[in-house]
Amino acid sequence: MGLRRKEAVTGIYAHIPFCIRKCPYCAFNSASAPAEGIPETRYITCLSQELSAVIERENLAGPPATVYLGGGTPSLLSPRAIADFLQSIDRTIGKGAKEITIEANPDTLTLPKLEGYYASGVNRLSIGFQSFEEAGLAALGRTHTVETSIKAYGWARQAGFKNIGIDLIFGTPGQTLRGWEAALEKAVDLKPEHISLYGMTIEEGTPFYRKYGPGKKGLPGEEAEAEMLLVAIRVLKGAGYRHYEVSNFALPGFESSHNTLYWKGNPYIGLGAGAHSYMPWPDWGRRWWNAASANEYMDRVEKRLDPAEGNEELTRKDAIAEAVMLGLRMIDAGINGEAFREKFGNYPAGALSGFKALVADGLLEKKGEDIFVTQKGLLVLDEVALKLI
Repeated sequence: MGLRRKEAVTGIYAHIPFCIRKCPYCAFNSASAPAEGIPETRYITCLSQELSAVIERENLAGPPATVYLGGGTPSLLSPRAIADFLQSIDRTIGKGAKEITIEANPDTLTLPKLEGYYASGVNRLSIGFQSFEEAGLAALGRTHTVETSIKAYGWARQAGFKNIGIDLIFGTPGQTLRGWEAALEKAVDLKPEHISLYGMTIEEGTPFYRKYGPGKKGLPGEEAEAEMLLVAIRVLKGAGYRHYEVSNFALPGFESSHNTLYWKGNPYIGLGAGAHSYMPWPDWGRRWWNAASANEYMDRVEKRLDPAEGNEELTRKDAIAEAVMLGLRMIDAGINGEAFREKFGNYPAGALSGFKALVADGLLEKKGEDIFVTQKGLLVLDEVALKLI
C-alpha cells in the first residue's frame, strides 16, 4: 500500500482568547484575563503541540503562506511568547510564511513590545481602533482612548511596521453619518495600508443584545448603516484604497493574504481554544473546531487528547453554498466561473437557480463566466446569497 501524498496547507490561524475586559458587543470566543495573569507559556506550548499533532495526523506539508494571531487580544502576549510560537511553526512545518499578522488593542501596545513583535518575524499589524470618537469608544465599552490608538499607531511605524491595518465599527450607539465621515477622513490621514469596516451586529447572549435587542432599538439601524457603507466606499476609494472585499479596503498590494485564503476556500489549520480548521478534501471538504474554554483546551492537549469538540463533512450542497457566500464577498474577484465548473461540473450561471432573477433586479452581474455582486446587491448581500442558492 503506497503512502498517502502530503497535502499543502496555506494558512495557520492561532486563537488567543484572553482580553483585558470583554467588550459588551463581542460574541467572539474570548474572556477577561484571569487575575493571576495569562498562562502564556502554557498556552503557547499547547498551540505548538497541537500544530505538531495536526500536521502528523493530516499528513500536511508546508511552509504556510500566512500565519495569523487573532482573538481575543493577542497583543497581551509578550514578544518572547510570539517568537517561541513562530519558531515552533518553522520547526514543525517549515519557514517561509510571507504574511504574519497579529491583532492588537491599542492600550496593550508599547514601543518596546512592538519592536519585539517586529523582531520576532511579525510583519503585519491589525489595530482595533473601532472609533475616532471618545463617546463612541465609551459606548462600545472599549478600554482605550482615541489618543491611545493614534499613539500606538505611531509606535508601530517607529518599530518598523510597513503593513498596518486599522479596524472601525459603524452603526454604533449615538453615531451620526457626519461623525462617521469625519472618522473615515481621520483614518485616511493616518495612511494605514489596510482598513476594515464592520457594521454593528447585535449577537444573542451579549450585554448589547440585552440592551438593544435583535431589532437594534436605539441604534442607527440598517438604512443608516447602508448609507454609512456607501460613504465609506466613496471616501476610501477616493483616497486610493481598493474595495476588495465587503468589509475590507487596502492600498494596492496590501490586501490581507490570510483572509483571502478563507474567501477562496483554501486549507487552513486553526489552533487554540475555539479555533476552526478547514480542509477542502476529501470529496467536498471537512472542518473541525476546538473546545471553546482555554482551560479545557489546554487540559486536552496536555493529556495528548484531541482538543476538537466537533467536526463535519461537507455535502456537495454545503460546498456550493460556501463557494457562493464567500465568492460574492470578494468585490473584484467574485465567483470564479472556471474554478466553480472544475469543482461542481457546471458554470455558476447555469448551476444556481436564482441567478437570472437577481441579475434582472440589478443585484448581480456576469462578466464572462464570473459572477459579481453590484453595489446595490452589496447592501443586501446575505439576502442575495440565499436567493442565489
